[in-house]
Amino acid sequence: MTNKSSFPETDIYSTPSNGSFFSPFSFSVDPMEHLILINFEKDPDELYHTFEVQQARKPNGEKSLLMIAYRIDSGADIYHQPSFPFASQASILNNVQFFPRPLEDAKFEFKADRLEVLFDFEDQKGRRLHVKVDERNRGKKNPFFLLAPVGTVSRQPMSFPFYSLYEMAFARRKYTDIILEIGSVKHQPDTFPLPIDNSRNYFTRYSADTFNVDWNKNFNGRLSPLFPGKENILSDDGVTYRLTSRDGHHEMESMSARNGKHAITANFFPPVPDIACLRTEVAVNGRFTIKPDKSTGVLHGGYFLKRRWDDVTIQLHPDGGWQPNEKRWILRILFKMVKVFRQWPGSYVWNAEISLNLPENPVMKSAWKRI
Repeated sequence: MTNKSSFPETDIYSTPSNGSFFSPFSFSVDPMEHLILINFEKDPDELYHTFEVQQARKPNGEKSLLMIAYRIDSGADIYHQPSFPFASQASILNNVQFFPRPLEDAKFEFKADRLEVLFDFEDQKGRRLHVKVDERNRGKKNPFFLLAPVGTVSRQPMSFPFYSLYEMAFARRKYTDIILEIGSVKHQPDTFPLPIDNSRNYFTRYSADTFNVDWNKNFNGRLSPLFPGKENILSDDGVTYRLTSRDGHHEMESMSARNGKHAITANFFPPVPDIACLRTEVAVNGRFTIKPDKSTGVLHGGYFLKRRWDDVTIQLHPDGGWQPNEKRWILRILFKMVKVFRQWPGSYVWNAEISLNLPENPVMKSAWKRI
C-alpha cells in the first residue's frame, strides 16, 4: 500500500452505470452511553483484576446495565440484565462467558457534581460481589476525549471498534470512595502515577458520554444496490453517504453515522470508485481519515482496491494510527508515553473479496485480522 492517493489517469470504467452504487463499508452504532473501568491489578482476586460497568439506553428510553469482570486468564465474565442490548462485547473480548443477573438495585448515575456506582450480586462461584464508587466535586474537572484502545484485546476481531469516550476523567482520590469486595475479601483500587486536574487520582476512569461505532463488521453475503438522490447524498441503514460523479458513475467521498449527540465521518481520497463497473486490472491506492466530532482527533489509514476479471479485492489498513488533538501538556505526555493509545489501530487490517459474476448482485466476503 502506497502512502499517496492515486487514481488512474485513463478511463477506469468498462460499462455504463445504471444509477446504482454498492457500498462495501458499514457503520453500526452501539447504544452504550456511560462506562467506568475500575482496575485492581496490583491487588487482584483469584479470578478477577478489573471491572467495567456499562449503561446502555434503548430507543424507547429504557436503561440497561452490565458489568464485565476481566479474568486473570485473559478471558471475561459478563454479568448483565436480561434486557441488555448487546453490540460487540463478545467479539471484542476473548473467552467470554455470559451470566444474566437482575441487578435490580444496581446504580450508575452521573449528576452535575457527583458520580454514584453500586453493584451487589453473586458471581459465577456464588461469591458476593460488592462494588461501590462515590465521587464528589465532579464539577471542578476538565474532562478529555479518548479513543478507547479496546481493539488491543481482541485476537479475532469481528469489526474495527471506533469507541469514542467523551467527558473522560479519572476518579480523584481526595473526593472518591471506592469499595471492592469479592466474597469476604476487600481489594484496593489501583492508583494513577500522573497528576490530572491538579489532583492525585485512582486509575479508575470513566466516560459520562460514550459514542461507540463498529466499522465494517465481518460480512458474508450480497451487497444491496443504493440509489442516490439528486444531491448525490443517500442514507441507508443509519449511514449517510456523500458521493461524487465521474463519467456518470457514483463514487464515495465520505460516509457518516450519528446518534442523538455525536457523529463520525470517514473520508476517502480519492473517492471509492463504482466497483460494479470497473475495468479489469484497474487498481487504486488511496487514503482515508475517520473523525469523530468536536475536533477530538483523527484516525489515518490507507486503502487499496483492484479489479481482476470478475473479482474485486479491497484492503483497509489504519496504518497512520490515532492522532489525538489534546492541548494539555499532561495528557500529551500521557498519550506519548502510553503508545498503545495512538498505535493500536495499526494492528488491524480489513480484507474484502467481491465477486461480480452477476454485476447487479455482487457477493462480498470480508473480515478483519490482527497483524
